[in-house]
Amino acid sequence: MSDPITARLDRLEAHEQIRQLAARYALALDSRDVPALASLFVADVRTGDGGVGRAALAKWFDPVLRPYGITFHLIGNHVIDLVDEDHATGVVYCRPEHEVGDLWVVMPMQYWDRYERHDGRWYFRSRTPKAFYAADVLEHPLAVRDRFHFPDNPMITDAQLPEKWASWREFWARSGSE
Repeated sequence: MSDPITARLDRLEAHEQIRQLAARYALALDSRDVPALASLFVADVRTGDGGVGRAALAKWFDPVLRPYGITFHLIGNHVIDLVDEDHATGVVYCRPEHEVGDLWVVMPMQYWDRYERHDGRWYFRSRTPKAFYAADVLEHPLAVRDRFHFPDNPMITDAQLPEKWASWREFWARSGSE
């Protein structure tokens, strides 16, 4: 792509397709459309239990989603960094809510994503969730042990943010007078 306008247009289209990918993921999760969810990933996606492929991912997601009656994933900020014409990384802020038995668990988080384009279409290569906290809507997150109360969550077992960010740790390690 030597034409600068064509290159700029391709970058804009990539950003929009990737944003739509994150939105479609949330919709597929909440509507329990497992085939649509699996179709958002590269054909050779690796699952959490060692499987490979979209069919294996759909099989893996089915029992992961069953403990939750209702879920609601609100997508927020989305930072996308294009690595090259067919690869990108991103961070997606998300505020999911989950019906877990008698609890209504709120879990602000980020997805740390890798994306790939195949045959002109963008897919997830991987998604890694990182939680700020998880608590029942009636609980104060700071009153919850380790800011994490999400019974039997098979994917996320603890709050990792903001402590996971080196810049956050470095900021608090310095005195305010520096």
